[in-house]
Amino acid sequence: MLRLVMDSIPQFIFWKNQQGQYLGCNKNFAQKVGISPELIVGKTDEALLANQSINIEFLQLFNRLPGSSEPEYHRIESLTRADNTPQWLDINRIPLHDSNGQIIGLLYSFEDITDRKRVEEKLRQAAKILENSTEAILITDAQVKIISVNQSFTQITGYSEIEALGKTPAQILKSGKHSPDFYEAMWQSIWKIGYWEGEIWNRRKSGELYPEWLHITVIKDETEQWVTHYLAIFSDITHHKQTEQRLIYLSHYDNLTGLPNRTLFYERVSRALQRAQQHHQLVAVMFLDLDRFKYVNDTWGHAVGDLLLIKVAHRLAGIISENDTVARLGGDDFAIVLENLKNSEEAIFIAQRILETMVTAFDLNDYETFITTSIGISLYPNDADDVETSLKNADAAMYRAKEKGKNNYQFFTPQMNAATHQRLLLETQLRHALDRDELMLYYQPQIHLATGQIVGAEVLLRWQNPKMGVVSPRIFIPLAEETGLIVKIGEWVLHQACLQHQKWRNRGHPILRIAVNLSSRQFKQENLMNSIVQILENTYMDPNLLELELTESMLMQDADNSIKILHQLKEMGIQLAIDDFGTGYSSLSYLRRFPIDKLKIDKSFMVDIPVNQDDMAIIRAIVALARTLNLTVIAEGVETKQQLAFLKSLRCDEIQGFFYSRPLPAEEFAQLLLEVSSQNQ
Repeated sequence: MLRLVMDSIPQFIFWKNQQGQYLGCNKNFAQKVGISPELIVGKTDEALLANQSINIEFLQLFNRLPGSSEPEYHRIESLTRADNTPQWLDINRIPLHDSNGQIIGLLYSFEDITDRKRVEEKLRQAAKILENSTEAILITDAQVKIISVNQSFTQITGYSEIEALGKTPAQILKSGKHSPDFYEAMWQSIWKIGYWEGEIWNRRKSGELYPEWLHITVIKDETEQWVTHYLAIFSDITHHKQTEQRLIYLSHYDNLTGLPNRTLFYERVSRALQRAQQHHQLVAVMFLDLDRFKYVNDTWGHAVGDLLLIKVAHRLAGIISENDTVARLGGDDFAIVLENLKNSEEAIFIAQRILETMVTAFDLNDYETFITTSIGISLYPNDADDVETSLKNADAAMYRAKEKGKNNYQFFTPQMNAATHQRLLLETQLRHALDRDELMLYYQPQIHLATGQIVGAEVLLRWQNPKMGVVSPRIFIPLAEETGLIVKIGEWVLHQACLQHQKWRNRGHPILRIAVNLSSRQFKQENLMNSIVQILENTYMDPNLLELELTESMLMQDADNSIKILHQLKEMGIQLAIDDFGTGYSSLSYLRRFPIDKLKIDKSFMVDIPVNQDDMAIIRAIVALARTLNLTVIAEGVETKQQLAFLKSLRCDEIQGFFYSRPLPAEEFAQLLLEVSSQNQ
């Protein structure tokens, strides 16, 4: 019976005497070692280890155990299996006593706890993951009462584990933002498919509502029939939602001014036109462009320019009603949509208020500046019946306002579309003009008034287009400035002029000075000096025979930087002239600091000589100023004997104009030089 009991015990059991000889074992131990129970009796570990057919690693483990006669329970040992995986054993050692209480041997019992250790390790890892997870984790029983939470749960919700245990999530977290139908749909999903995942609002212990991304999973028993627990994992997505809202805001609002941007403005106009169509109402779309913003930006920097835009936005927002929209489309372009208008006079009233508001001085961090704005107005349904056309027409009207002298408003007219189309065609053709050799240089003689000799020539640009014919510089030069094409064109002009000058010198023509206009955009280019040096070197042009003409307004946009650039040009030997003098700022304090050589009297002052006494007084003042500053003075636009006589009476140094010669192509100018040279001989 004892043998039957021993063999029925699932543990492995054996016992030894004091000499280490096996006295017996149960069936499980014998099978583990690989020997029958009868053959093991009387053997020692050494004897058994000599047998190659038994489990050597197993016996070696027990052979290593300390031979103490003291009882020991639940000693955990491991050995490595043939497949290199560990096998864990739970070992007990019990002394055997005779009737006198003397120890006569030791009984060992042990069991394989490898599966239990594996489960314990998984549980330990799971617990570690649970505790260290950045996501909140809570576990409930089948009655949805919380039985476990991790540290992240406490950090997110503010509830400690003690405060949460025994309560349902709804008791402590429910926000009140969701309807019963929301929770009904959530639980229906959990019961039917075993999980639910989605965005939900909950409430922290502090009372603060917050959004979270929640995943709930059902845990069932081994039969997969009954729910034993619910596992909820969630993360606080407040930051994510804030970022999302910020991105939505940035996609619809201007980051600088806070006004609606182009995208939102188009949506607002679209909705306004839909409502107007339904209720047979009038809608006005306005495009606004600040007239002197570029000057402010270039003179005082982008920070001051940004401040001006913010203040302009504030003023515009204060003019329109809450039902209307003002937006910043980009740069210094703003737009307004006015709804529910009874007639066009209401749009005029708003436009006039805008013009009046803009002329008031702006205080920009101790910089006081004045600006104006040009406004274009398109009406629905009079001018257009869709968003794109309304916006395009308002833009065209705004350009017309600029052409009219700025600081005014213009309503769209059908003729403006033709003008816009013509402007686009002009720009397209101008972009190809250089590549197609359509640009050419003309030269107008500059005469020394006292001797009558040709001492120089101003280089003038002309454009002969095969489709449009001769295009006036008054049309294409401003367009080139606006589009930036003037930089490339300006470099070409300077290079060709210097090249032509050297051709004339090589042919033996008199050595003359050539005057080339430098555009505002060219002057601001960082590579300006390198570009000029390279052109002079490539054409072998003498810098002393090159004169660059610059306008007052160009130099005054950033006077200090202008002075620096002018000095660099002077150090190269280049002559410098201020073009159109008297039409710009005429700041005498800066004029003394500019290292210039010549003042050029603008031709607008010559037109009414000798009738207009004011113009004559201005010319006298300019000539006197030039004398005082030791500068050469030249008058352009001289066309009559009276004008010539007046300039001679003032002892003006040089003149140019139709009275002497119109601008000539290079070959005709060379012929003029030959004729003048032969006459002087």
